[in-house]
Amino acid sequence: MFTSPNEDLSPNLLEFIAQLQEQNIRLQEVVVEQQTRIDQLENEITRLKKLNTRPNLKPNTKPPADNDQGTSGSGSDESDSDDTSEDSSGDDHKRKVNKPDESTPRQRSQPQCPPVSDEDTIAPEDIPEGSVRHGREPYTVQEMEVKVKTIRYWLEQWLTPEGKTISGKPPANLHGHHYGPLLQAYALVQHHGCAVTQPQLLELLWDAGVSISAGQLSNLLTKVHDAFHAEKDELLATGIRCSHYLQTDDTGSRHKGQNGYCTVIVNDLFTWFGSTGSKSRENFLSLLHRPWRAYVLNQDALDYLEQHSFSKKWRKTLAKYLDVHFLNRESWEEFMKDIGLDGPRLRQKATEGVLYGSLIHHGFNRQTVTFSDGAQQFNVYDHAQCWLHAGRPLEKVIPVNRQQVNAQYWCLNWFWDIYRDLKAFKEEPSESRADAIRQGFDALTQTQTGSTELQKALGGLMVIKEELLRVLDDPTLPLHNNLSESQIREHVKRRKISGGTQSDAGRQSRDTFASLKKTCRQHGLSFWEYLTDRLTGTGSIPRLADIIEYVSCWLPCGQCRSF
Repeated sequence: MFTSPNEDLSPNLLEFIAQLQEQNIRLQEVVVEQQTRIDQLENEITRLKKLNTRPNLKPNTKPPADNDQGTSGSGSDESDSDDTSEDSSGDDHKRKVNKPDESTPRQRSQPQCPPVSDEDTIAPEDIPEGSVRHGREPYTVQEMEVKVKTIRYWLEQWLTPEGKTISGKPPANLHGHHYGPLLQAYALVQHHGCAVTQPQLLELLWDAGVSISAGQLSNLLTKVHDAFHAEKDELLATGIRCSHYLQTDDTGSRHKGQNGYCTVIVNDLFTWFGSTGSKSRENFLSLLHRPWRAYVLNQDALDYLEQHSFSKKWRKTLAKYLDVHFLNRESWEEFMKDIGLDGPRLRQKATEGVLYGSLIHHGFNRQTVTFSDGAQQFNVYDHAQCWLHAGRPLEKVIPVNRQQVNAQYWCLNWFWDIYRDLKAFKEEPSESRADAIRQGFDALTQTQTGSTELQKALGGLMVIKEELLRVLDDPTLPLHNNLSESQIREHVKRRKISGGTQSDAGRQSRDTFASLKKTCRQHGLSFWEYLTDRLTGTGSIPRLADIIEYVSCWLPCGQCRSF
């Protein structure tokens, strides 16, 4: 009986075709990866040669509703997210994914109209004879008066019987300057509150008739602000004590011509900025520890070192000095030098441990959650991550065929569905909802997509599963890091306009007044009224730390406890 060769070869032929298709997909992925790398290198060459880069222009309007290319990626939940037409392109699929459109609700409301201080009645210019007065109509105008005046104080001098000369002292609210408190407040609110550069502010003051030099203006903005620095330090200590989670982020910051970083620590209670020259976990712990000077080597520090695989030999050495208090950072550095703890990496890890333990000794709750965009320098104590940042690896995947396009679109839709479920869970928490969300997250991350890069992105989500779903254990935690990013954005704009700071006093003043201004905004206080109150010594506005402690009883991020 004759057997057709096709019947024997067809299974092998189909297997061979499948292998060729799989190999072709892998080659396409390699081409896309190499092209991405080439683009990155070309951009780097352009930057190093200081050439003009291609502008990244984005449309400022959404496409019309009847556009064949689909809706925008930030569309509303009511848009059709199930449309996976085979005729759509990869870009169309990305645009149709319904991302959350959440903005931090921190917009200021328009203040009420000030009370009427002057009134005047204006009659029509030409009133015909026989006209009768028929009432009047209000027309309210707000006006501001800018007037410069000079005050001369005569400081009397007296000669005591002992032959010693005593002299009168200028008012305390001058703070050692030759400019009044209102002028000081005006300069501070313009520069630190409205980001007016010093050269432009100097021209403005000159135009108003103020006789002041560039050096005097610089001193006015950066020096003799110890009271403001002290109140800013109170923000961090009180904010840590009254909060059960802290959001944080950092950005580049230049100081004295060197690259550095500015870190923001924030929640709904307060905002605190700190600029340093490094970016590490030791640096973040040092910022949290800044209100306190003493370092404590305790059991919590040793537990931290053991958890991070610190050398057993050095753990035994440090255990001999358990519960020793070091007065400051310098004494701790000398201690490490005396016991022979050399090597920058070992010293850095040991410092992390003693900072960790010292914070707990000073009252930092080890259950406090640090919420960030996923940067590992913030991964201390309990750590939670931003969902918007976690979804970016899925969005960055470049599909090479229609199957991968559909897979990416499907995964993104599933990811944002889980996000919306979490938002609903925060409104009405329940164990059943939490279990369903965990099961959905596991199902998403274990899905086989046929795309190497997409599979890596899903694997990355599985790695940070606990940090993304920590909100299921504490529904008061946020889901995104928009607050910290919006608060630190002003620092980025100032850096682009003015560059960096040139003196330690300038950097300290920039961080101090940015912290005070943002905190005032969060509690509905006028930064101008706050500055005038502090500089004139009126004392009608309470300490910001007292406001934080009082408000913490009602805000979700707060907790009432003491050290």
